[in-house]
Amino acid sequence: AEEANTWKLLYCLYADSITEHPESLESLVTETTLSQQTLVSALFRSDSELRLLQLLVDWLEATATYQEEATKTSAPVIGNNIHWSNTLHQLLIGTSLFNKDTNKAMVTCMDPDAPRRQKKLIHSDDQKDDNDLCKRIFTEVRCGKFTEAISLCISAGQAWRGAVLQGWKLLHYLPRDDPNSPLEITGNPSRDLWKWCALGIANNVAENIHYRATIGILSGHLASTLPACQGSWEDLLWAHLRVQIEARVDTFLHEHHATVDANTTPADVLELLQSELQVEELSLQQVFSVVKALMDGKQESLYQTCQRHLMLGHIRTIMQDSLQWLDNAEEQFIRFLAHLILVLRQMGKDPLHDVGDKILEKYVIQLIDRLSHGSVDCPELIAYYTSTVPVARQYVIYAELMDHVHKSDYRQGVVRAGLNAGVNVSASARVAIKKAITDIQQGYGNLDLTFTQTTAVEKDKTLISKVISSLEWLSLISNQLEEALWLSNAMIR
Repeated sequence: AEEANTWKLLYCLYADSITEHPESLESLVTETTLSQQTLVSALFRSDSELRLLQLLVDWLEATATYQEEATKTSAPVIGNNIHWSNTLHQLLIGTSLFNKDTNKAMVTCMDPDAPRRQKKLIHSDDQKDDNDLCKRIFTEVRCGKFTEAISLCISAGQAWRGAVLQGWKLLHYLPRDDPNSPLEITGNPSRDLWKWCALGIANNVAENIHYRATIGILSGHLASTLPACQGSWEDLLWAHLRVQIEARVDTFLHEHHATVDANTTPADVLELLQSELQVEELSLQQVFSVVKALMDGKQESLYQTCQRHLMLGHIRTIMQDSLQWLDNAEEQFIRFLAHLILVLRQMGKDPLHDVGDKILEKYVIQLIDRLSHGSVDCPELIAYYTSTVPVARQYVIYAELMDHVHKSDYRQGVVRAGLNAGVNVSASARVAIKKAITDIQQGYGNLDLTFTQTTAVEKDKTLISKVISSLEWLSLISNQLEEALWLSNAMIR
């Protein structure tokens, strides 16, 4: 999953980089008064840094959705048109003969504020259902599924909770065919007032941790969101980026107060909000530093390190770190690095070409070493990757492949694949033959004196058979038949 997420991130970053965007906000804002949504949309289109933050948030939410669908770890929420049905049942029974042991600590009203107002409890089963609902709501918001989160609240009989979740939306005017028709709006005209009220929920430690986190992330209150992230790199990064976006949007709207039509926020509410909700603007690099400090000693995975460098645009750093990873990384990660190098080269981003060559060579050797029984099922694959390394190294690497393929049935396929990929198969065959001859020369020079005569003869047969077998490569190349005949005669002599 981490590798797939990294490819999705690279795609998002590249797609945005090749898309044309307006250079200035002024070129987009042509009217004297605009809705909040229209103005903010223009900001995102013109501000590349803010657009990058939103792009990363979208990516993090998409990866969370994939993870959630793959694992299905969220507790199911049971649909019920009546909230706290168990509590309601207890209240309806009252002090009847069937309910002698009435819980004095239970609420006597069913409105959502009753537990806080009366300082009493709801039924334990209802409390568990509430906890499951709040956790599921946070999960949906973490996945970017706000509509689904609101639907969950309604299906659980808690429409009031769904209404709370919609207060963060920007005010927007729907288009009208008739200028004289009534004005229809979406979003919240009193968004700042809602945000100030939401801070009360976010700061209330008695509230459910996931509900606080949900309200906190929607209102831009980071401290209430962090406990629900549980030290996860992706969750912490998502929370910080969303809060940074929210803070920058709020600052922008307050700076363009006169431009935003029908801004209904009273000055005293705005002053209260700004005094209670202060967010320090951080660069993306600073965000990563803060996230690292909050990970409780956990280390980034190699994929997460690559993702961080890609977000920051530090391609050179990926290349430099790759040299340290080559010796210890798993085969799957080496495979990923090789393909990352190829994609970056296609994008025109390859600052350390020699490092990329080493990674590609490491991957090809890895493919060759995995061959067994002297056969190869897909020589085209190895031939293609061999063609991506420098020509001088292609001969040696493809000769290594030839040295591993002993069965004649597969050799024609190796030759054909190499020719189609542009590899100099003739030169590779000569290197393979030379290696076989060198092996037999070293074998004769390093015979163990403790060998019995039979053992020595068997060793000689193996070495000689390998040399003779290597000559077959030249016989499979149409313009190398004379070379093969000459070498055969020379060897016999």
